Amino acid sequence: MKIARIPNKGLQRLTLAFHLTAFFLSFTGHPAHAARPFNTDDARVVDQGGCQIESFYKEQRTYSGTEFWFLPACNPFGLEMTVGGNRIEGEDSLIVQGKVLLKPLTTNGVGFAISGGFFGGDPYVNTIASFSFLGDRSVVHLNAGAIRDNDAQLLRGTWGVGLEQTLYAPRLYGILESYGQRGDKATIHYGLRVWLVPNRFQIDATHGDQSAGPDAPARHFNSVGVRILW
Repeated sequence: MKIARIPNKGLQRLTLAFHLTAFFLSFTGHPAHAARPFNTDDARVVDQGGCQIESFYKEQRTYSGTEFWFLPACNPFGLEMTVGGNRIEGEDSLIVQGKVLLKPLTTNGVGFAISGGFFGGDPYVNTIASFSFLGDRSVVHLNAGAIRDNDAQLLRGTWGVGLEQTLYAPRLYGILESYGQRGDKATIHYGLRVWLVPNRFQIDATHGDQSAGPDAPARHFNSVGVRILW
């Protein structure tokens, strides 16, 4: 039986990705709109001329609190536009985002994208890099950006790092990420993505943990979601 060997160049890139992952995990980051169940965004967009709907329900375990998100998006001419919203503990927020690819992600390659918009009235921008390894079986996503907190009159740096791991192609994938924003504790988030119809209809389930801050308790949450593409 032959054992597959990773070329030196690929091994160097994989090692670099793990170092970058460890580095970014020491930061916090704000969750950007991304393909479910990620909060960390990826260097991909809906195919030109296509659309998708993402929706999920999230329940806090530390206290009685729920969230519902509904995020339709289309890509009519190379720019993916999302206009949706959420309801968090009875309060509604509008979410508007535009996202464009700077370099498409290729197998065993790297892709870049940039997104920006408004999250509940707060403007933000996010830069995105994705790295493919082992024939797309492992993909690492890195985010760095900023959001203007209008209530606090502050500009907050945002960060995110995520790993997308093929478990049983083309239907079952695992995700692991950390994200947040400067001034908050990082959230660790992990779960499963299941394609009932590959690249058309997906369901997912996740769990997340955020460490206690100086003025806030630790938070734990679960979520279930759906993604439909056409």
